[in-house]
Amino acid sequence: MAHLGADVAAFVDGQLSEPATREALTHLQTCDDCAKAVRQQRLLKSRMSTVAAPEPPPGLMASLAGLAAAPPERDGWWVRVRRSVPFRAGVVLVSASVAVVMTAYAVGGADQRVGDEVAPPFNQYAADFFGSTAVPAGHVIEDATMTKLDGSGWPCLATLGGDLHRVSGAFADHQEVVALSYSNGRSKLNLFEQNGALDRDSIKDFEPAEMGGSDVWVRDGEPMVVTWDDDGVVYTIVTDADRARVEQAVSQLPRSTHHDSPPERVRDGLDRMTAWLDAA
Repeated sequence: MAHLGADVAAFVDGQLSEPATREALTHLQTCDDCAKAVRQQRLLKSRMSTVAAPEPPPGLMASLAGLAAAPPERDGWWVRVRRSVPFRAGVVLVSASVAVVMTAYAVGGADQRVGDEVAPPFNQYAADFFGSTAVPAGHVIEDATMTKLDGSGWPCLATLGGDLHRVSGAFADHQEVVALSYSNGRSKLNLFEQNGALDRDSIKDFEPAEMGGSDVWVRDGEPMVVTWDDDGVVYTIVTDADRARVEQAVSQLPRSTHHDSPPERVRDGLDRMTAWLDAA
């Protein structure tokens, strides 16, 4: 027969069948290797039978005894949920989303003033208010041109403040300012529009106010001067009209406001962040 091989342990333990046992005995008479393997297996079994079973530590036995009396407390469902991988991934996602929203909120509330700072000549506007309304030759803006200006972001409305009608238009200050004059026969309103952002140092004697839904700067007096900027254009009103008409006039012009609701600020911030990414 072939060598005992893996059957050595079964032969020593008497687990082979009777025919297999007879064949193994016959083989052992002529095979020194298998006879040696059988002797080693018997020696190992003899040693294992004389080794005392190890005693468990007293602390372990006390702990095992306590399990029956007080089974381990099972974690609550919330603890198990917090330990789960989906929950942890969700926490990471929510944290990232909150960070984006907070950044968008801050960006949306940032100052959006566009262009170089400009300081309108308020005192000159006020001094000229009661002077001649004649427009220097060559500086007159024709009605057709004012219509084009109105359509390209330079408001040249035919009527402001309800009953103040446009009576003239001109280019001033080296043709960098659009100057419009309105009147109802009793009150007058001059409107100046120029590129840039309002120089805050030039309005130290003005008071901030909300007028016609817009954040403006007002210098009361005769005449009243109101100024603000929006989207790269500075607007200045010089008038002797009552405040109600002035508020109505301001409401008809582009508004400057920094009181957006939180959703509006977040939306504006996301739009700006997207624009930055597109530009990059």
